[in-house]
Amino acid sequence: MKKFTLGFSWGDYMARRVKRKEKKKIKKWYKILAPRMFGEVEVGETIADDPQKIIGRTVETTVKDLTGDFTKFHIKLRFQVKDVRGENAYTVFKGLVLARDYVRSLIRRKSTRIEAIHDFTTKDGYRIRIRALAIGLGRAQTSQEEAIRAKMIEVLEKLVPNMTIEELVNNVINGNIAKEIHEVAHKIRPLKKVEIRKIKVLEFGELYLPKFEAEEEVKAEA
Repeated sequence: MKKFTLGFSWGDYMARRVKRKEKKKIKKWYKILAPRMFGEVEVGETIADDPQKIIGRTVETTVKDLTGDFTKFHIKLRFQVKDVRGENAYTVFKGLVLARDYVRSLIRRKSTRIEAIHDFTTKDGYRIRIRALAIGLGRAQTSQEEAIRAKMIEVLEKLVPNMTIEELVNNVINGNIAKEIHEVAHKIRPLKKVEIRKIKVLEFGELYLPKFEAEEEVKAEA
């Protein structure tokens, strides 16, 4: 009976097994923290065998979950991991969007839906795209829709460049910007509701870094 050999020694075989095991890194859980504008509270967890693999990941939560305010259940926030230190993954604001079910509930029969989409740059250098929504009572004329859309952009152009991203997000969540748009656009035609439906960050500003990084830069300059 013929004997077949593997072509290498048992010691070589075991050495290769050890190397394969070493290549398999142990995965760890990391806490995902909200941006500093929301107090860096924990918003989730993620797992990875290398902290660098976490950078760029996004997480979604609601204002209700962050603050406990049940009236803000329909406002979703998106954060993106920008750095990892220890077991903490630090994020920055990536976007805001209203829940689809909420938007659907605003749009009734015999109403007019008017949307305005425009790009802006905040005071701290964030390039963002804002999508505003107005719901008119009854059927509006095309000229009225165009006039309302123009007023929505006009108000945003007046406010957004004079706000930091943190100020902008807070004013959107609190309804202040929608209120200002409503006061102006309502004069053209009665409006049922005005909302900032979506904010998308196109380019991060100069102050996007997590808090600990900003502190380290200050110390380095001192």
